[in-house]
Amino acid sequence: MTSLASVNADINAAVRSATLSYWSDFGWPVRAAGAAVLLSLPPTMAALAVSADLARPLLERVESAGFHGGVLRLMEENSHWVFLVTRPRHWRVAPGQAIQLLPESSDLRLPCGLELPNAAVWLREPQSTDDALFDGDLLLGELADIVAEWPVWHADRSAA
Repeated sequence: MTSLASVNADINAAVRSATLSYWSDFGWPVRAAGAAVLLSLPPTMAALAVSADLARPLLERVESAGFHGGVLRLMEENSHWVFLVTRPRHWRVAPGQAIQLLPESSDLRLPCGLELPNAAVWLREPQSTDDALFDGDLLLGELADIVAEWPVWHADRSAA
């Protein structure tokens, strides 16, 4: 029988390990908070939450063009994917329910390596500092193109 103390010790060890890894691998301002690893978004970084309907084609486009960055899905929020980006200078698409920019200093939950309630999972895990963040302006440009094509794209997908 597994005791609650040993489960808590495993969670604490995983959170500490993940926190240290994000800090040492990427230099991200992270902290352990209970059973979570939290990234406090610095001024140079942003997190763009995009509805899954728009996020799938967005990720396909940017990866086929050779661009990389981290993409998360928060377990309690299945309908949005979170793209880690450099702080964009120009908005090319209006924020709304399908597209949200998490403001500077927001705490973003990062995966800690355990499947926990309300956990985050990597859909595309960064492997190095070079591929950790998408270019924010490039990503928003691609997103604007997808949104402009949305009625046509969505009708094609619905018919399939």
